[in-house]
Amino acid sequence: MRRFTEAMKRMGQLVMLLGASCLSLGLKADDAVTKTTAVAPNIPNKTRLAHVSLGDVTAIAARKGWLQEEFAKYNANVDLVNTTSYGQNGTTAALFDRGDLHISLSMMNGALQNRSQGLDVVFIWQSTNVVPRRAVTMVLSDSPVQSVSDLKGKTIGSSLTSCPYYAAVESLRSHGVEVDNEWRKGDVHYLNLSSTAASTSAFLAGRFEAGGWHPSSMAPLYVQNQVREIAVAVPDGIYTTTAGRSAITVTRQWANENPDLVKAFLVAWDRTVRWLYADHGAHLDEAATIAARELRVSKAVELFKLKDESQTAYNWGVTDRNDAIAAIKKFWKYQVAYKDPFFTKHQLTDKEIDALVDRRFYAGGEYFVDVGQKRLPSATLEKPAGLTTSSRLAQNNGAR
Repeated sequence: MRRFTEAMKRMGQLVMLLGASCLSLGLKADDAVTKTTAVAPNIPNKTRLAHVSLGDVTAIAARKGWLQEEFAKYNANVDLVNTTSYGQNGTTAALFDRGDLHISLSMMNGALQNRSQGLDVVFIWQSTNVVPRRAVTMVLSDSPVQSVSDLKGKTIGSSLTSCPYYAAVESLRSHGVEVDNEWRKGDVHYLNLSSTAASTSAFLAGRFEAGGWHPSSMAPLYVQNQVREIAVAVPDGIYTTTAGRSAITVTRQWANENPDLVKAFLVAWDRTVRWLYADHGAHLDEAATIAARELRVSKAVELFKLKDESQTAYNWGVTDRNDAIAAIKKFWKYQVAYKDPFFTKHQLTDKEIDALVDRRFYAGGEYFVDVGQKRLPSATLEKPAGLTTSSRLAQNNGAR
């Protein structure tokens, strides 16, 4: 009798567990927003959610409603993630890994570094070649350093894994000046810096003589006339034709599960970029107002970031997948040949690089969006005042 009673008790507990399980499943089925990315877009009351990096273009696209408009076509919502608020380099990989970021804005070399360390990401967009001023070597305005040659025996600061680091090293090398690394002794000492705020403070305090940065990342110093450029990236060099390109990446799994949302993003991105370029930059003031509010910087800084020819916020994209692959391989092989501290230790094969660029989002692919420049008369920006080529060249050559 006791065995029968215990058996009935166990059966009752099992029924209760099954009931709870069914209730849990019922609650999940009624959940309005699901974190899974494998939900078909045409199921009523099922909304996918995409986490997208916050940047100038995405902030503008969201404020104008274009981002939400495109995602809504596929029954999806979009959430902007301020990756810079998480701290230092490497946070993008961590956010990708835990599913808190789906679409990332970066420079080409940064996306490549993530892949070479095991993060399975794919390129869904890559920009065209960039101007030499995309990354510069700068000194303080009152510095006695007037040229690259004056840096011999001094210190240059930058982030070892950053895009401007590669531009600075190549630029100095073209002037016959080598930068220290663990493989060779150079003419210029190198200081690895990971935080923009800390870098700025140390630079202003005179802890090192020169810095390799994007002008846009040091926009406050430009606005206040506190810096001067002594070198730019090598024209038609490795940086301007490869590493200086911007990139947009997603994890391979997310791209496989949500190719329609990748396309939605690219449509909104392209629409915003074309708006920024239209009417000779007539929309840039409004764009700066929006971006300044969303990114919490001054409008003067944001105007510099958007109008200066060095801007990293937006560019035309390459539509030819082979072009994108060739740029990655060219950069990779150059860095390995010169024993770059990072890429010498983290190897990728040609086959892995081929697979890195997702053919579905380039010309001929099922989800292709034409992000290339359409040469319309109105699709050019006016030269911002004070940023003429001649004045920059004079500055870059150390003219006094």
